[in-house]
Amino acid sequence: MIHPARIGILCILLSGIALTGGCQLLGIFGHVAGPPTIDAGYKGLGNQQIAVMVWTDHAMAIDWPKLQEDLSRAITTRIKEAASAKEHPKFLEGATFAMPESVTRFQHDHPETDTQDIQTVATRMNVSRLIYLEITKFETRPESSLELFRGSINANLKVLEVSADKAKIVYQRDNIALKYPEKSPEEGVPGLSDAAVYESTMLIPFCDRL
Repeated sequence: MIHPARIGILCILLSGIALTGGCQLLGIFGHVAGPPTIDAGYKGLGNQQIAVMVWTDHAMAIDWPKLQEDLSRAITTRIKEAASAKEHPKFLEGATFAMPESVTRFQHDHPETDTQDIQTVATRMNVSRLIYLEITKFETRPESSLELFRGSINANLKVLEVSADKAKIVYQRDNIALKYPEKSPEEGVPGLSDAAVYESTMLIPFCDRL
């Protein structure tokens, strides 16, 4: 697989990609792009200090050095936009957010957290809610067809409620699998690039799909 050397922090907001296919999954945040039309799977974010942390293994971090921060920023941005919208979900009122670069700096400064239980790590984050994504797969080209392109991201999600000395997993969803373009064939499509597919895969509206 060919990987871009280093891709800068995304400036495009998550709302750039629309949902297709009439997805009716119950979301952790409901339909956050506008007035909630799908009930949320978790409603405990209001008046909380929230951080989005993304975990990758070392091999993935070498291939995609900005993946953790870019994805953390993309998800944080989308939730912040939903919380500040005129017709925002009531369960997001009063929510505040840790800066994604602060979260990734914490991870880089404390490499021991890679192997620690996330409930232990969460108590060190100075937040009251932690949205935690374990990325198990990320690619911009299918392994079977390196001349074609297809963004693919697989993840496990946990939401933790955090107090001063303990953290509890209150929402969990495993084996989330998303791809870009959404309806692309398994072998991928021509005419794209690693950088373009990387950015577009970051923009998949995770929050609407979870």
